[in-house]
Amino acid sequence: MTIEEKKEHVIRCIKLGMELYKAYLIAECTPDEIEILDTDKDLQRKIEITYAIAERDLLEKHNVALEISQLKGNTNPIQWKLARLNPNRWDSREKDLNVKLPEPVQVNLIGKDCATG
Repeated sequence: MTIEEKKEHVIRCIKLGMELYKAYLIAECTPDEIEILDTDKDLQRKIEITYAIAERDLLEKHNVALEISQLKGNTNPIQWKLARLNPNRWDSREKDLNVKLPEPVQVNLIGKDCATG
């Protein structure tokens, strides 16, 4: 397979949602070819665009699912999306990183040793 064919194969794998390094492996790229492809600015730009298009397509599907859930009275997906768009206002998860965790608990068992009777 030529390097150009490997580039096309990598892009096809990226469109499926595969991470870049695994796409290189599936395209049977050698370590030297991976180094060449990693420095190919045109390919890297095409990969970024491919990831962005895939994300957009999934967000469109997510919006359709969100609308269906809303029609059924489920507002959880709306809250989820609001939390991603404006986490300071809508994310209900605790953000205090200074929360002190409880000290470890030590348990000592007192009683008969079951093994010796």
